[in-house]
Amino acid sequence: MNREFRQRTAGELIGMIKRQKWMILLPVLTFTVAIGYVVYHLPSIYESTSLLTVKPPTISQNLVQSLTNEDLSQRLQTINQEVLSRSSLEPMVTKYDLYKNERASGMPMELIIEKMYKAIKVDIEDAGTEKVAAFRIRYRDRDPQATRNVTAELASKYVNAQVQTQTEIAESTKDLFEKQLAEKKAAMDELERQRLDIMTANVATLPESEQGLVAQLSGLRDREANIMKEKEALMNERGRLSDSIGSNNRQMALIEDFGQKETQDTVRNIADPENSTAYAELIKKRADINAQLDNLLKTYKDKHPLVVAKQSELLRVNEEFENLRKNADKRVANATQSSNRRAEQQKQLLQLENQRIQSQIGQIESQLGNKDVELRQNAAEVAALEARINAIPGVKVALEGINGQFQFAKQTYDEILKKKNEAETVVGVETNAQGETIRVQDPANVPQSPVAPKRVVWTLMGSALGLFLGLLLAAIFEIPRFFRIQNIEDARHYTGLPVLASVPPLLSPAEKSWIKRSYWLRLGAGVAASLGVIPLIIFILQTTRLLDRFVA
Repeated sequence: MNREFRQRTAGELIGMIKRQKWMILLPVLTFTVAIGYVVYHLPSIYESTSLLTVKPPTISQNLVQSLTNEDLSQRLQTINQEVLSRSSLEPMVTKYDLYKNERASGMPMELIIEKMYKAIKVDIEDAGTEKVAAFRIRYRDRDPQATRNVTAELASKYVNAQVQTQTEIAESTKDLFEKQLAEKKAAMDELERQRLDIMTANVATLPESEQGLVAQLSGLRDREANIMKEKEALMNERGRLSDSIGSNNRQMALIEDFGQKETQDTVRNIADPENSTAYAELIKKRADINAQLDNLLKTYKDKHPLVVAKQSELLRVNEEFENLRKNADKRVANATQSSNRRAEQQKQLLQLENQRIQSQIGQIESQLGNKDVELRQNAAEVAALEARINAIPGVKVALEGINGQFQFAKQTYDEILKKKNEAETVVGVETNAQGETIRVQDPANVPQSPVAPKRVVWTLMGSALGLFLGLLLAAIFEIPRFFRIQNIEDARHYTGLPVLASVPPLLSPAEKSWIKRSYWLRLGAGVAASLGVIPLIIFILQTTRLLDRFVA
């Protein structure tokens, strides 16, 4: 009999941990020592920062809008492409003698520039209530002084690049707007000429009922769509009802087949009295009487009262056999009649259900006919409306199209003209240095303490990794024990029987001594293996430089 696993109590789980305590503690010790050793031998990383703010314009904000964080983010993307390009970063690598170890090992300059690019972070500061756009430059390196020098030079590059970039953008924007204005003016003149030609050639007034006809046509089409949906729903309902009739017919056939099979089984079981319990009991009783009679005949004669009594009892048993066979035919007839009556009642109920469904199908067919009539009427009305709409001259459509194109072209022309005037203003502002300018608010500092690696954190992470591995190993050794009966609770749970007594392990002094020695031998082997794995882990981490990629 299958039973679920027995839930372990907190005491049992604590017992498992105690049994496997060294299996858990040794990996913790191994990974803590190995990762701690590697992390504490990594070089320190320093970070220098510089805060840059955008100086508000010196002229009215009606001419030049102040820079927002969103505008600053877009502008920084443009400046970053110039300041953080290879042509800008490579001279600083040589100037400040950066990444000496990498260059000494023969690392390509492309990879060194990529590594330096990743060490630079440009973050937009939250303006808060002061509404002053600002951003902070961060750079990380192993040498504090070099870190400060690179950050300061990057800040000066951002200051210089901002004015130059803004001036170039404003000039190119103004030129683009002037070109677009000329194109839009020519297009407007051509549209005006076409509109005058159409109005001159078509003086007659167009019908004013066009919008009403279009709205009426849209209503008829919506009505047609609704009728089609209702018709589809009726057809789906008719299909469902037809499926129900088929299902009822199949169920009646199954009821008839099942009734016949049930009748045959009942007749077969009743007609043959040898299959009944009473017949088996009579056979057993007759065998017992014959055995007792044989024993009596060995001791007494045929006329002895005990012998005569047993013979009479045997005759009564034989008479019961005959009565059992005579009553079988009557029971067969009753069982057959009862089974047929139940089957017929169930079939009549299903036939009544089919008649009700047929009535519903008839109603649906009538509704479908009405929907077809409505669809034909609606189609005739749609055709009449479309003929009326198509009779409207196309001149009005052409004229409205020209008017729409002209209004759109004029609106576009006015917008471009406004932007051109704004661009000319911005060019003047940037040329005279009256717009926003980037300035260094907080100069780059020489970092006094490293920001990475977080040696204590990484050492604790090594301990956590060792703890996870230890728990995993303990689970590997403990889980197979769940599939075996270990104690009285397991025996009671899996057998479902009460435990009357338990016999503890009976060990000789030699066996107890051997168990104790083997425990200390296994513990010593585990400690030796853990100590031996520590140098291997240190070698792998230092060779692959895996931690260098994360802690930096």
